[in-house]
Amino acid sequence: MRTALAVAVVLLAGSSVVFAGQVQTVQQNLPLPPSRTFGDQSQDREMAIPPGLPGSESSTQEIPLPQVFRGCWRGTVPRIDSIVALSADAARTIWLTKSYTLCYTKSGYAGKWILTFAQGSVADAGRVRDQRQAIRVKSVDGPNRADIMAYLHFRASGGSGFGRATGMNKEDELSHLHCYVMPDQQVMEVRATVFVETNGRPSANISWHARFLRSAM
Repeated sequence: MRTALAVAVVLLAGSSVVFAGQVQTVQQNLPLPPSRTFGDQSQDREMAIPPGLPGSESSTQEIPLPQVFRGCWRGTVPRIDSIVALSADAARTIWLTKSYTLCYTKSGYAGKWILTFAQGSVADAGRVRDQRQAIRVKSVDGPNRADIMAYLHFRASGGSGFGRATGMNKEDELSHLHCYVMPDQQVMEVRATVFVETNGRPSANISWHARFLRSAM
């Protein structure tokens, strides 16, 4: 991605959803709305995450999280809530299940609490190539809420990702995760908005929700 990233979620009425293992297919034939390109980000320039990542290493920003976030959280996203296509190529979209792991633990001589491990990836790694990702804390809003930005890049065949029916497509996803740790402190509710580019062009805006569970470190 060479320009700034933007997130805009529009609820898509009349879509049909088919589930098959770790893949969700969304077929829609509604008129396309005016596309929002990466440059349409005047309202929130903090959304951008530079895509120049070394290998598949995580990249985190040291904004301290509330105490209830301490430990590890894991969750998967097998399906989405809404989608709006931003190009004709995205009229038939296949969502690949995503897996997330967030570990907020002590690190270093001073024992500072940071995201020591943070990863978002396609759950079935055999379906994609060249996965690279970065996750960072964007902001904290209260004792049990935080916003996290997750960038994911991968290459997938037309039958396994977004876009055309043949060839390998380059996919870039920027997800804004709204995280809320529930009172029992064992479950984290996550609602996300995702902006997708396929082969360097806006492809779709997506929303999803999931529950991440506290797990052993």
